[in-house]
Amino acid sequence: MFEEINVVHALELHRRNRFDPMPELRSLMAEGPMTSLGTEEHPGGRTAWLATGLDEVRQVLGSDKFSARLIYGGTAAGIAWPGFLTQYDPPEHTRLRRLVAPAFAVRRMQNFRPRVDRVVEDTLDTIEATGGPLDFVPHFGWSIATTATCDFLGIPRDDQADLSRCLHASRTERSGKRRTAAGNKFMTYMNKATARTRRDPGDDMFGVVVREHGDEITDAELTGVAAFVMGAGADQVARFLAAGALLMVDAPEQFALLREKPETIPDWLDEVTRYLTTDEKTHPRIALEDVHIGGRLVRAGDTVTCSLLAANRWSFPGPEDRFDITRRRSEHLAFGHGIHHCLGRSLAELVFRAAIPALAHRFPTLRPAEPDRAIRFGPPPFDVEALPLDW
Repeated sequence: MFEEINVVHALELHRRNRFDPMPELRSLMAEGPMTSLGTEEHPGGRTAWLATGLDEVRQVLGSDKFSARLIYGGTAAGIAWPGFLTQYDPPEHTRLRRLVAPAFAVRRMQNFRPRVDRVVEDTLDTIEATGGPLDFVPHFGWSIATTATCDFLGIPRDDQADLSRCLHASRTERSGKRRTAAGNKFMTYMNKATARTRRDPGDDMFGVVVREHGDEITDAELTGVAAFVMGAGADQVARFLAAGALLMVDAPEQFALLREKPETIPDWLDEVTRYLTTDEKTHPRIALEDVHIGGRLVRAGDTVTCSLLAANRWSFPGPEDRFDITRRRSEHLAFGHGIHHCLGRSLAELVFRAAIPALAHRFPTLRPAEPDRAIRFGPPPFDVEALPLDW
């Protein structure tokens, strides 16, 4: 029952009306920055909380009074998948993040930018040559995200298509058996990639970590980090790119500004990331001790789910909550906060900044190819499943 409150109900609350929060989440936001979703029905029962306020979400994610371990029955499981940084607490998290962070250094991202630009241009060339109408989810979102992420990891081009299919199937297949088989095939490849890099480290993410910290990281951790980056880089970035293409169709005047005034790109990047918030929430954090947040007492053992979507819309209630790159720049939590803030933010923003403006310049007349019902949305996290567009 408690798991259903933590996971199932919190997931349902984050369904979207196109880009916008549904009325139930809006109502909870209006009630205050901390809301009880439910409590176990026995003496001393634990409470599942939802944090929707910007400051309250920051407090939870920035505090050492909460555990990020996976939950089972509402309690910390005490385990983590090797290398999956979002499931670690200090000091293990501190150690592993220190080993991996150099691969995402600013200079490395600057050096990687021409390759991302080339991936984007090649993808748009292919779209233009193929002609419309075309589904922009696989041909734009997944194409750019998987190729750029695989290149960053050092996955050979000949292996990328099959690896991407396995990853996608592990997330989307309706059959649990097929999802498991695809996931196992994906992890088998990542294990082989780890072994290959141990023998001959290159200049990719795998190679940087092995050369600089090879003796400090296990094969299981290295494989897990790479799988984690691949999953985030492919799945999350692809979802963002598809959503960005749809937003371009919905708000053409905003993207006209982007074409006319390239100096607006930094403001645009902040605003589009805030507005889309394609990962709407964190997995529940476990309170390790009693703590007061947003005027409410969260007791040890309670859980708090942080709504990044609500926090990012908190400053713009009602009709002001629209996509507008001319508004004042606002802080947002689309990449999280605290020690678990997104390690790959620099890579993700590099891809966003290259892909969406290039799309706006190349296809300024982008429009729905069919009636709106042909555009399909998946369940949270925010996912455009089909996006047939023409130009």
